[in-house]
Amino acid sequence: MLAASAVTDRVLGCVLGGAVGDALGAPFEGLWSRDIPRPEELVAGYAEFEGYPRGQYTDDTQLTVATLESITRCGHVDPADIARSIARLWRTQAVVGPGGACTAAADALLAGGDWSTAGAPIGQAGNGTAMRTAAFGLYFLYTPDALAESAAYVSRITHQDPRSIAGGVAIASAARHLAINPTSDGAALCLAVARDMHAIDPVFAELVLGLVARLAAEPRAVLEYVAWSGSREREFDEVIITPFVVPTVLAAMWCVIQHPSAWPDAVATAIGLGGDVDTLGAIVGGLMGARLGLSAIPRHLVDGVLDSTKLQGLGNRYAALINRRTVGG
Repeated sequence: MLAASAVTDRVLGCVLGGAVGDALGAPFEGLWSRDIPRPEELVAGYAEFEGYPRGQYTDDTQLTVATLESITRCGHVDPADIARSIARLWRTQAVVGPGGACTAAADALLAGGDWSTAGAPIGQAGNGTAMRTAAFGLYFLYTPDALAESAAYVSRITHQDPRSIAGGVAIASAARHLAINPTSDGAALCLAVARDMHAIDPVFAELVLGLVARLAAEPRAVLEYVAWSGSREREFDEVIITPFVVPTVLAAMWCVIQHPSAWPDAVATAIGLGGDVDTLGAIVGGLMGARLGLSAIPRHLVDGVLDSTKLQGLGNRYAALINRRTVGG
């Protein structure tokens, strides 16, 4: 069992790591790999982002924050309250770079819809679930049997497609596993994640397990598998990570496996893949923060991310709740 201080460190690493990775990737969303700066330039500081201040994060972090604020306010996971917390972002028109599925779900919620049916319908399998569940997974640090069902409920707020729901479960599971087992190898990580998501989408779970056999392959071959998994055919001639949840989850896990002890390397690799790189940065930044703690994230990036002090305060409150759950059994 982790000491309370270690739990706090991992929670802060996950919350701040997600925000920092999101903000690093945001200025380069939609670009091809060849148009993204080299890793050392990426992590040197925040680039300008469409007129926003440097260090601006996007909806990935905003929805994560809305989720954690609900949990810390209620003292437990209440999907209906999380849904209201998410919908308030759209009521105030505060969302930065919102996805279509999350926007449609928020509109339905604001119109009085039921949180359990407001999500985008089956067939829309975006990554709007996976982008916000890394820190959520840490709530179940010592109650792993409850993680999959709860993460599935929270994912359904915005997406009804089983692939998206499984993707939300996958990232929550990966964060919990890495926080408890920071030295875990790729095979153990994939096995743990696939086990948690299997009941929701066994095909997606098998694709996660498929990473294991490819870990020793050349990166190009692995990325071909990652980028087009779950699709009937490749969408582009070049590898790029689209907002489809399957390649997003696989790419994030591959980056974490490739760089187990270096937060900057894992996040820069994720952003360097091209495509939906704010989400990739947010997920990988959160997962690596959960694995290595806050000190693994370059200090200048933590200090420079938007609302750094507020995010650290939220992380401390969330960690205190998790530690109380541990003490209370």
